[in-house]
Amino acid sequence: MQIILPDRSVRTLSCASAPIEEILLELGINPATVIVVKNGRIVPEDVTAEEGDELRILRFSHGG
Repeated sequence: MQIILPDRSVRTLSCASAPIEEILLELGINPATVIVVKNGRIVPEDVTAEEGDELRILRFSHGG
């Protein structure tokens, strides 16, 4: 699976499947601070990513 990080660098993971939350924690990313796009669709962290998926991790900011 291909992972596009917030800094636009790309990582490739070779695992059959894993929950997105687990992948984020492995990468040292707090799931509460990002939005995950799996194959072009926004998904929650409890979704499982499969081999061949593309995950794009986007940081969001909020304020006033």
